[in-house]
Amino acid sequence: MKPILEKLAEKIPVDCIYEFPYTFLGEEKQHLLIVIDSKCQVPAKTLEPMAELCLAETPLHSYTLIPYGELKTAIKNGTLYSTLACRKQHLKLSLGKKPLPHLTQIELESIRTKAREHFEKAAIKQRDFLEGMEFYRSKNNFEQALFMLHQATELTFRGIEKAVFKRDRPCHSLQEHLKLITRYIPELATLFDKEEPHYYRLVKLIDQSYTAVRYERQFEVEKEEIEQLVFKLIPVLDWCNDYYHTCMIELDAMIRQASVEPIIQATTINAPPTITLSLPDQLRNQLNEQQAKALTTICTNLIKKEALQQLVLIGHETHESQKIAFYQCDNLDIRQTEHCYLLGISTKSSTSKSHIIAHTDIRVTVILCASSRVSQALEKKNRFFIQTLTHGTVLYQNADQPLFSIPEPDWMLTLEKAQAAWNYKKYKADTFLTCAELAIHQRQDTHIAMFLLSQSMEQLCIGLIYACLGYHVDQSTLPFLLQVTKLISPQLADCFVFGGDDTKQAFKSLANSLHAVRYKKEAAPNDKELAIAMACYERFQAIAIASCTTNFAQLEKRILAESSNKELVESAKDDHVVKPSNAL
Repeated sequence: MKPILEKLAEKIPVDCIYEFPYTFLGEEKQHLLIVIDSKCQVPAKTLEPMAELCLAETPLHSYTLIPYGELKTAIKNGTLYSTLACRKQHLKLSLGKKPLPHLTQIELESIRTKAREHFEKAAIKQRDFLEGMEFYRSKNNFEQALFMLHQATELTFRGIEKAVFKRDRPCHSLQEHLKLITRYIPELATLFDKEEPHYYRLVKLIDQSYTAVRYERQFEVEKEEIEQLVFKLIPVLDWCNDYYHTCMIELDAMIRQASVEPIIQATTINAPPTITLSLPDQLRNQLNEQQAKALTTICTNLIKKEALQQLVLIGHETHESQKIAFYQCDNLDIRQTEHCYLLGISTKSSTSKSHIIAHTDIRVTVILCASSRVSQALEKKNRFFIQTLTHGTVLYQNADQPLFSIPEPDWMLTLEKAQAAWNYKKYKADTFLTCAELAIHQRQDTHIAMFLLSQSMEQLCIGLIYACLGYHVDQSTLPFLLQVTKLISPQLADCFVFGGDDTKQAFKSLANSLHAVRYKKEAAPNDKELAIAMACYERFQAIAIASCTTNFAQLEKRILAESSNKELVESAKDDHVVKPSNAL
């Protein structure tokens, strides 16, 4: 087998190849998992003919081509199938330099818990539906019996998909579920092959039984048909149960093997340093014990996951000392949740990403920036990073990493850039808004009007955030942009908070409009939602313009104050100059 795999690696860019056994309906099978090199830009589907040609001498082996990144993500996300397949004893060829993730005992136990939860629920329902099938068969009610068999099969397939393959396909078509599982167990493809019209007709018949019986449509099933389907499907359901239990036995063995690894790792010299967070007294006074504990946990996990060099509490508004903002809930009767804004500077990657972390006790908006980007921004005297690193509260600083050199701000340059960015983005926002109004009044197209309105708001938010904060946002989803605008003024986000369920639904339609237009997966908004979104946006736009005007005025005052200070310093220097004496 090894020469064949080496030949395959010469023809296509292979990272590694795993060969693992499994049993299907009493027969031993072998499957090859061929991992494509991470640098390969060719789709796996394009490489299949070459792999088929190279593996022609191994008809007993089925195979799967999978990109390295996809497999890595599957293992990190806790896919049981990938975790069991990519074990050391299954490795047949290794050429790549990047290792696959190594799961700890806790992560493996989490996989086991979730797999049991998914499959055991399905197994209980499977038994109940099979008992119902036997009951209706004894009563010669073959239509209802076939429906029961369909439900037992569908729930078993979905249980296997969730527990072992970590895939969820909420579909009542057994053909769709067979197509999905066949990606991992190719032998299932022959169960109802299109080349055998009789059996292919049977699988379409059992799929029809779901809608026909449930919605009382005219539907007839012969005794021979259900007997043939029972003959075909019952062994497959039994195999699903056995396959799941086999996977769980192998997973238990991995957990026992991994149980000693934390002890070994703890004795190594290069143990990870302890993370120490310093929450200021001002912040602790505003949080109760549970909230402080939740914030500490979130920050600690964030530092570990993103390999942070520095974590800074930004606060509420840039000109205030307050470090906590309240997140306004849609239901005003619900207790408000404290909301923190953090800047995390990471050494892990060259890209930046930001997200919102929601907890039952506290809500955190995290702005993540790569260390290299922060250095470049400081060189350009970016207002956001200068103010954050100067006036923000440092919660964590990696002792092994040097501190950033923070330059003096250039307020004249800041004002010029802020005004230029605001004018440009405001122009684009007004253009989109004009097009939205035309779509409403001339075309009566609420779908396109909502999409254009969302684009107008997106441009306005980007311009507003840069003009007032100096921050280049790294994503343009409206919910995230709206949360960041709270750093400028809470009134901006409040425009889309009050009003109950109608306002909530209007903002949801506004935020999803790009996805709805591009992929046509969302229902078109109605006239009421569009009217509410338009009214909220008008209030938002008015507050945004006022915020920018105030911000520009503050920058101009700073420029005047600095120039006055310089004049005073220069005049003071002139007064202290000693005139040379003529007396000798």
